[in-house]
Amino acid sequence: MHFSTSTLGFLLPALAAAAATFESSSKRGLVYVETTHPYDLQIFVGAEGWSDLAWYYNYAPTPSSAYDNLTQSEFEFVPMLFTAPSSGDDSFVTTIKSLISGGRNITHVLTYNEPDGSFATGGSNLDPVSAAKGWISQIVPLQKLGIKVGAPAVTGSQTGFTWLAQFFAACTSAGTNCTADFIPIHWYGDFQGMASHVGQVSVT
Repeated sequence: MHFSTSTLGFLLPALAAAAATFESSSKRGLVYVETTHPYDLQIFVGAEGWSDLAWYYNYAPTPSSAYDNLTQSEFEFVPMLFTAPSSGDDSFVTTIKSLISGGRNITHVLTYNEPDGSFATGGSNLDPVSAAKGWISQIVPLQKLGIKVGAPAVTGSQTGFTWLAQFFAACTSAGTNCTADFIPIHWYGDFQGMASHVGQVSVT
């Protein structure tokens, strides 16, 4: 597979939230979806402003209005390409470039939430070939701007590893060596299982 493991980050989302009592860290962030988790804002933002979280994402390419009063230095927004665009649709890359030209500091982008999962469970339900085409058209141009990109955030099952292998193979078949700066990990089990899963990711 063609991705860098220099930053094995974004243990999403429960681990970041659970560590909220520790010192502030650029590795600690929040997934925030106002329509389904309306009380997160009150939980994580105290009377003195933002807590010890440094960034957030919301499964979308545009920031949440709930955090408009917080400066970008306090709380950085991380856009996500949730699913592959249709052919000829460059709205994602256009949106990100527009945010940057408008003064927003975009340093990282996430891609494809649980593409090997179904829509019913929050997955983007995406085949590897379509995902590769979307990556090449929407993500590669952003990488040329110096933005760091996360690999598709597959599920914690073995199907996730299979999907990732097929995704990178599809990129190669399309003539592009798709690379990622970090690997998002989803895990919903005990610590021992998570440690084993991370081990598999790091040697893949």
